[in-house]
Amino acid sequence: MKNVACYIDMAFCFLLLPLMIYAFPVEWWWGMDPLFFAAFVGWLYVTYFLYKYFIIPRLFQVGKWRMAAVVAIVVSLGITWMFSSYRIMSPLHHVYKWQYEAYADIIWGMRQNQQAVWLHYIVVVIFCFAVGMLNEAFRQRLAREEVEYERNKAELALYKAQINPHFLFNTLNTLYGLLITHSDKTEATLERFINLTKYMYNNANHEFISVAEEVNYIGQYIDLQKLRLNGYADVTFTHRVDNEAMPVPPMMLITFVENAFKYGISSNEQCFIHISLMQERGTLTFGVENSVFERETGNSKGMGIENCRRRLSLLYPGHHHLDFGKTAEGTFRVCLELKEETI
Repeated sequence: MKNVACYIDMAFCFLLLPLMIYAFPVEWWWGMDPLFFAAFVGWLYVTYFLYKYFIIPRLFQVGKWRMAAVVAIVVSLGITWMFSSYRIMSPLHHVYKWQYEAYADIIWGMRQNQQAVWLHYIVVVIFCFAVGMLNEAFRQRLAREEVEYERNKAELALYKAQINPHFLFNTLNTLYGLLITHSDKTEATLERFINLTKYMYNNANHEFISVAEEVNYIGQYIDLQKLRLNGYADVTFTHRVDNEAMPVPPMMLITFVENAFKYGISSNEQCFIHISLMQERGTLTFGVENSVFERETGNSKGMGIENCRRRLSLLYPGHHHLDFGKTAEGTFRVCLELKEETI
C-alpha cells in the first residue's frame, strides 16, 4: 500500500500537475511575474500534500482532529483567495488588448487570473478527495478483515478450550474405571494419558500441525482406550500418508474418534469402531464408522462434532466436505475430506 501511495504522489507531481499547468496557459505568468508563478505552483503542491496526508485522514476522525482539518481547509481557502486577488495581467491579454481600454483590460485580466487560480485549486482538491476516499475505503476494509480475523481466532481458541476438557473428562473416566476395578492396566494407562496430555498442551496454541503428528496422537489415544475394552469390541485403525508434512488442525480428527468410543462401545454386546485415514495426491480423507448404543449424556450430546464443524467452517470456508450421520444399517458414519491446497 505504501508503494501505491508513492506512485500516486509521483504521478501527480511529475505528470498530472505539469500537464494541467500546460493545458491552461498559466506558464505565461512565468514571463510576466516569475515569483508569483513559482509561489502559486509551490502552493498547489503544498495543497496536494496538505489535503492528502493531513486534512482528508482527519476528516474521518472525531473530536479535535476533525476540527483541525476544518481549520486547515479554511486556511487553505484563505491562502488561495490571496493568490486569486493578486493583480497580474491575463496570459492572453495581448490577444484581446485591442478590444478594451486599459482599465477594462486590467479587470479582465484579474477575472481570468482568479478563474485560473481557483480552477487549479479545485482540481487538486478533487483529486485528493478521490484518492483519499479510496484510501479510506481500503483502510476500513482492512480494519474489518482484521476484526473478523481476530474474532475467528478468538472463536478457535474457545473451541480448543472446549475440546481439551472434553478429552480430559473422557480419559479420566477411563482411569477411574480401571482404578476401582484394581486393574493391572492402570499404570500403562496413566503413562499413555500423561503422554497424550503433553501432546495436547504442546500443540494447544498451534493453528496447524503435521498430519504425521496427528496420526501418532490418534494411535496413542486408541491404544489407551483399548486397555479398558473386552472381547466384544472390534477396533481398527488403518492409515496411509504420502505427505507426512501436510498441515491439519490439532485436536480436530480426534473429536470423531472420541465420539465413536463414547457411543460405539458396549461391555456386553458385540460392537466395532473402524477408523481410516488416507492422504494421497494432496487430499486427506478421514473416516469413522461405529456401532451405536444410546446413552444419557445430558446437554453435552453432540457438542464435540458441532464444535468440529464450526472450526472447519472458520478454517476452511467452502473448501471442505464433512458428512456424518446414521446409516441404513444403524451404524454411525463420519467422512471428512480436506484438500492440501486449501490449507
